[in-house]
Amino acid sequence: MDRCARENSTSAEAAFLAGQSARMTDRLDSAKYWLDQARGRGWAEPAVELEQALLGIQAGVVFPYRIFAEKCLEVEQPDRPRILEALARHHFLGKEYPIARRYATEWSAAEPDNPSAWVWLGRADLSLKDFPSAAEAFSKALACDSSNSWAMEGLAASWRKQGRAEEALGMALKLKSADPRGVALDRLLGSCLADCGKLKEALPALRKALASDPNDHEAAVELGRVLLAKGDAGEARKFLEQAVNRRPLDAEATGYLADALERLGERDKAAATKARLEEVRGALKLADQFMGEIAKNPKAIAPRLALAELYLKNGIRVESARWAESALVMEPSHERARELLSRARGERP
Repeated sequence: MDRCARENSTSAEAAFLAGQSARMTDRLDSAKYWLDQARGRGWAEPAVELEQALLGIQAGVVFPYRIFAEKCLEVEQPDRPRILEALARHHFLGKEYPIARRYATEWSAAEPDNPSAWVWLGRADLSLKDFPSAAEAFSKALACDSSNSWAMEGLAASWRKQGRAEEALGMALKLKSADPRGVALDRLLGSCLADCGKLKEALPALRKALASDPNDHEAAVELGRVLLAKGDAGEARKFLEQAVNRRPLDAEATGYLADALERLGERDKAAATKARLEEVRGALKLADQFMGEIAKNPKAIAPRLALAELYLKNGIRVESARWAESALVMEPSHERARELLSRARGERP
């Protein structure tokens, strides 16, 4: 599309289509350039304005683009699926999973033959721990496109969470055959092998995953789990401490760490970690409660501030700041939100 737009240097339509194509393939700088060209060449202003709003949302610029896009949904228009897609992705990446699920549900209804719509719906369901619904969504994505690697990965992950270990492993092996260089394949395959009791085969896969990405939190936790099962509490502790430090509200990692410490005979530290595990479980229960409130009323400010406070209390400043900012999108002058954002950023009062 870029080449076509360059060769047709006066065509507003060519520039607009080039910009739209660039946005949909995450080439954001190129998208901005061609949309500016489309406007300059005289393409319909409402179409350019909407596409630039979707580009802004994709780039993470919430105000004013998200509000503009939401208002566009109030009227019937042919671009409705693209708006729903942008909003579903935006809210998912912002970890506002209930809202992401709502937009992804509408998107999949508008485009039932689009596998991407079902994949994003499955991801939202998976993040909300609705594993049967996630499996159903990923299965529908595969019905649209049997080679969709994201759907295969999501379905395997959903089956794992449902305790369907053998089926999950089968899907992971199918994914390995279809896409051997997939981003999270080694971690997924190692986890599925471990679930099936194949610890010897799981260990190298998980080590490879962590070597490829030392910040892969899930791979570190799974590696710690497998090392514990193999009786190597000392090495497991190393990976699990890193995981807990990276994500203080990971109950699974905290529980495995307590187990490792106990096996190493460090009873005081094990007891303290078990106490912390109860705190983590309580915090996660509250977080689920606040997310439920947001699901019922996406514009509610109070649960967003409660999440900001919760994450700040547990030393997770980035998440705290994000939730405080989300409240400020609703009410830019909200004093409590500004205070929480300042504290999350470590600014002096």
